[in-house]
Amino acid sequence: MTTFDQHGQRVFGAQINADNVHINKSDGPQQLMAYGRRAVAERLYKRAAEYFTEAIAKGAKGADPHYYLALALLGGRRPSRMGREAQQVMARVEEHLGRALQIDPAAAHVRALWVAVKRDHYADRHDPGPSVADIEAGAGDIDPVHAAEIAPFLGNRENRLWQATVAVAQAGIEERKPNVRKYFVRTPVPPATGGAQAMMVAGGIGLALALILVLASLSESGYLCLAVLVGVGGLVLLVKGYGQYNALTSTYERDLAAAEPKPSDEQMDVWLHFDKFGVLDHALRHLDRELDDLICEPQLVIGPASPTEQAVGKDGIRRFSRYKFVILLLGQTRISVFSCEWDFVKCIVSNADAFDFRYKDITGLRMRQLHEATHGSRLVMTGDDGKEMEVRFAKIFEMIIAGTDRIAVTIDVQAQNAGAGLQPTGATATERLVRRQLDDAA
Repeated sequence: MTTFDQHGQRVFGAQINADNVHINKSDGPQQLMAYGRRAVAERLYKRAAEYFTEAIAKGAKGADPHYYLALALLGGRRPSRMGREAQQVMARVEEHLGRALQIDPAAAHVRALWVAVKRDHYADRHDPGPSVADIEAGAGDIDPVHAAEIAPFLGNRENRLWQATVAVAQAGIEERKPNVRKYFVRTPVPPATGGAQAMMVAGGIGLALALILVLASLSESGYLCLAVLVGVGGLVLLVKGYGQYNALTSTYERDLAAAEPKPSDEQMDVWLHFDKFGVLDHALRHLDRELDDLICEPQLVIGPASPTEQAVGKDGIRRFSRYKFVILLLGQTRISVFSCEWDFVKCIVSNADAFDFRYKDITGLRMRQLHEATHGSRLVMTGDDGKEMEVRFAKIFEMIIAGTDRIAVTIDVQAQNAGAGLQPTGATATERLVRRQLDDAA
């Protein structure tokens, strides 16, 4: 698999709330691209388009600024689901995809996205631009990260690109498990071996002195008893010191092997990125839904599951060993939901549930701020020091159906690392989209 980020910009690791960051004159193109890609990860496409437009205006290099701007302009919707604005949006999307290919004709992900939206939009109408065949002719291998970005614009899960992305998501799971485990284990501090080493040195000196006394006893017999006493004492100190030193270093080496080498923050995000895609594929199959059935891309809300381990990366982002996934598949009149808990270390789905309901059955939708945790709203975390702690929720995404059923995901927590950021949760975009559908259905 190719590198996660070829331009040194973190897709998921920027410690920002993409919806609340305002563009400053001092922001350079790389910073703006990082903000924009974070906004895409949160599905805040309007905001993302602003970042990418400004990044291009400030001279952002390569094809990706135009590719991501096109992705943001699509807003997670296939052109066939846009209604009357489809033609106008497609004109802008094709303009930027064309500019991206002018900059980098070998950009396979640009070609793949262009082909996907062309097939969707021009299925039953005249295509005035370059043909799908011409665009596909120059396509090469697609970075799997980009493939996952393009997959929602495909018609169904049997598409070759979708299947290839699923294969990447499933590949290497067994090999990665011990590496993910290490991320949540605190790196041990080298032991203080000075006392043990001092005992070994003292023991060695004692044995050397005993040898001298033995040699001296050859001419003076009175030294022999003293030599034995000094020698025994030196041997005891040497053996005891070595035992302590060996125990300390063996424990340290064992603990170090369990904690290092850790995967990078970016690699952890790549693995989670593909885990989310794999669970999405599972959800679609479980619910027997196709992308053609949906009005927009699947909506994923993600947060920590309880109990979980946590670790704060070098980028200041808090990551968890267990997550709760809620996937909402929005149709014209109904929503299908798949929820589960995902063990990020063991790669196991648990507590899975699937159901669907009508929009009019939604009686409550909110992101609730909690200052004190209520019964059933507590999260137990294990820090990298191995100690469990119970933390209060700071914010919960919550949907009430028919007044009784409740979908809830923790999207922010108050923990001991108060300054740590969270990975994208998708909650804000999901809430806005569902509210818009409720307004349209009213």
